[in-house]
Formats: sequence, C-alpha cells, structure tokens
Amino acid sequence: MYIHGYGSTGRAMKAQLMQEMFPADTLVAPTFDYARLSPYEVMRQLRDIIDRQQPALILGSSTGGYFALCCTAFYDGPVWCLNPVRDIFGTVRRLAPSLPEHEAATLFLRQQDYETFDRDIFQRLAPRDGQLHFALSTDDELLGDHAPLLLRYPNHGPVVWKEHCGHRFFRFAELQAPLAASLGRP
Repeated sequence: MYIHGYGSTGRAMKAQLMQEMFPADTLVAPTFDYARLSPYEVMRQLRDIIDRQQPALILGSSTGGYFALCCTAFYDGPVWCLNPVRDIFGTVRRLAPSLPEHEAATLFLRQQDYETFDRDIFQRLAPRDGQLHFALSTDDELLGDHAPLLLRYPNHGPVVWKEHCGHRFFRFAELQAPLAASLGRP
C-alpha cells in the first residue's frame, strides 16, 4: 500500500515505481484530499482500506509518511516512512504562503483537528520493535533534521539514508532491496 504526500495522488510516480518493483503484488494507492479531510477521516478511510485489502506493507511519503506511521496503531505489518512529516500542522503552516489562498484557508480550519489528532493519536504511538522503517534524505529541504523523529521512535528498524534526493526522495527506486527485505523476500 502506498500513501501519497500532500499535493500528490495515489497515481504518483512512487506508486508506479512500487508496482514495477513488485509486479506480482496488488498495489493499493488511494488518493486523499488532505486539505478537506480531517486527520480522523483520513485514518478512518485508511483503516477501512487496510481491513479490506490486508496489504503486506505500508509505505507513506511526507504527509503520507505521517499517516503511515499512525497506521502502526492498528496495523502489524512493516511500515515504511519516506521523509515523514512529524509536525504536520507546523509544516503546513510554513507552506501556506505558497498554497492557493482557498487551500490555505481550508487547512487553517483544520488546525484544531490536527492539534487534537497529534495529542490523542500521533504522540501516543508505540510501534512494535522493528515494525517501523525509515528512508530519509540527508538533504531534506522541507523538513531538515530527522533526528527528533528517530529519537521519538527508538525501536525502529534499520534506517536507509540517501544523499542528493531532497524531500521528494528522488532516489526511491533504490529502495527495492530494503523494501523486499522487510517483507522477508530476497
């Protein structure tokens, strides 16, 4: 399963690459309107999809990484987070000047939802040992230092660090072997 980032869709290049990496598997890649849906609505939809589809692995990028991490509250399989947002509303607030006015206004209406969600869900997550995997850019221009995230979840599996790929993780195709390993595949 692939969970896209803010401003992207389930048809993103990473979703297409995942299907190419694992052609025998069925890719589930829903599209979410993060500006219009509350985080609780996104999680409800994710839980419904996961319950129905039973994915072997969940991978989320950026905002999708945030929600993938939140899936550890009810999903037991491997979870991969690519440059996940750890302070979703703070990140959106920084991005707001570059967003269309109506989108920024809609997001600001969601502030209370995200603050409550962070307090009630995100801050209380306790993924099982080794369940959580990170692929992180050393040059993430949007999120910067990922050390606070790694400190927050010390029981994570091995971290894949990549240089020269930025927040969008342009070297995604290089993750095929680590993704396969987390599934117990050669």
